[in-house]
Amino acid sequence: MRRIWIFMLPLLLPIVASAGPLPDGGITVQEVARSLQAKGFQTEITTDKDGDPLVKSTLEGAKFSVYFYECGGKPRCKSIQFAAGFAMKGAFDADKAAKWNRTKRFGRVYQDNENDPWVEMDMDMEHGATTEAMTNNIDRWVVVLNEFRKSIGR
Repeated sequence: MRRIWIFMLPLLLPIVASAGPLPDGGITVQEVARSLQAKGFQTEITTDKDGDPLVKSTLEGAKFSVYFYECGGKPRCKSIQFAAGFAMKGAFDADKAAKWNRTKRFGRVYQDNENDPWVEMDMDMEHGATTEAMTNNIDRWVVVLNEFRKSIGR
């Protein structure tokens, strides 16, 4: 039995090494991308129109992005936002958005300037963030995005 554990230890080290606290000051684009990839998501790292980091991915064909805020030109950003929009004018009117925002704890929804429905979920990553919390937030985002897609028929 001991030989099996000795043999398996090197295989388990990357899993153990990746779990734990993140440094104060926020999260990097690479850490977010790795967390998504560990959950089976493909990622594309790029930048947004302001030059801040941006991660693009998909969930069952639905595109979403992870925006980074309060970076101050540094690699660690204090907060992130998962966001997905759908080109479906009027698919989610103001009454539906108000009901969603009133009855759902996670995920804020609205219509953009073209009346397309959007869902967003913010995360504070400045102090006390962990890789486990990031994984939990990804799981939460999957639930939020899937519920939103059902509500708009996507």
